[in-house]
Amino acid sequence: MKISTIILGILFFAIATMIIYSWGIVRQKNQSGDLMKLLFSKGQSRVKKYLKHNSAITLGQAAKLCEGLEARQPFSANRAVVKDTRDFAGQLLAYMVKTGQVEKKGAEYFPVENKKRRS
Repeated sequence: MKISTIILGILFFAIATMIIYSWGIVRQKNQSGDLMKLLFSKGQSRVKKYLKHNSAITLGQAAKLCEGLEARQPFSANRAVVKDTRDFAGQLLAYMVKTGQVEKKGAEYFPVENKKRRS
């Protein structure tokens, strides 16, 4: 084998290692934010599923739905778990009001009716 082939092989291996290492660092850096987004997404789906069968939801009911909620990413041992369900439910419902998914009337939250219905 030529010396230039060996040097190129070592160089490509070093570049590939550098890319994989930097990808891991970026993924680890963004992991807590990604886990929180995943946790909010799971909470939203539970609240929406509840609102399909019921007309309204209260903060206490949402807190009960959020019990045992956890989020994990594939190939990672880290996970996000809801410890204070009432606080999380309050943040979740506030986010859902802000994004227009539910509306607050008194102490209850109601699903937003779609004004444009497709036939």
